[in-house]
Amino acid sequence: MKKRSLILIAALTAVLVVSATVVGTLAYLLDEEQAVNTFTVGNVSISLNETDVDGDGDTQANEYHLVPGAEYVKDPTVTVDARSESSYVRMILTVHNCSAVQAIIDDEINGLADYADLLGGWDETVWLYQGFAHDADANTISFEFRYHTTVDGFDAEGNAADEVLPALFTTLILPDTLDGADLKSLVDGDFKMVVEAHAIQALGFENNEDGAWAAFEEQISR
Repeated sequence: MKKRSLILIAALTAVLVVSATVVGTLAYLLDEEQAVNTFTVGNVSISLNETDVDGDGDTQANEYHLVPGAEYVKDPTVTVDARSESSYVRMILTVHNCSAVQAIIDDEINGLADYADLLGGWDETVWLYQGFAHDADANTISFEFRYHTTVDGFDAEGNAADEVLPALFTTLILPDTLDGADLKSLVDGDFKMVVEAHAIQALGFENNEDGAWAAFEEQISR
């Protein structure tokens, strides 16, 4: 009987040792797998400027005196600021008083096929045309152009650096066939060209630029 008791005690001791070993191992693994994560806020930042042609020091707005046959410097240029995350970039060109512009385009005398003929220096392989939206009530037409690749605010060596993208276009061209009535119809209808620049992070939208811009529209409409 005494011998059997010793065997039982020995067995229990073995179980306790095993149990202690398992608990100790679990504690050790949990301790080793702890990690301290540091989170920083990402950044997407751009600016939009053009050459100051009217000498007023404002690189985001120019005034032009319209003359038939003239070619005006107009070069909307996006800069992706240093340290910006990889982003999709687009520009929206909105033409106001578009009914008067359309009448000029439709007049075969002027030799214009569409709005692109009024813009010089647009590289369609760099800024990809996506389509247009016409607002009859506002008398505007808006054209969307997307930069052909993602871009960030770092150079090839990984150093923070501004990235200046090629201008969407470089000049505004007025046909020399326009007359005073044509110009008056433009000016009286408050003709202007407004360019907006947009950027959204590419992370989370890899190979899904349409989805990125849908998310952009949803967020700014809130």
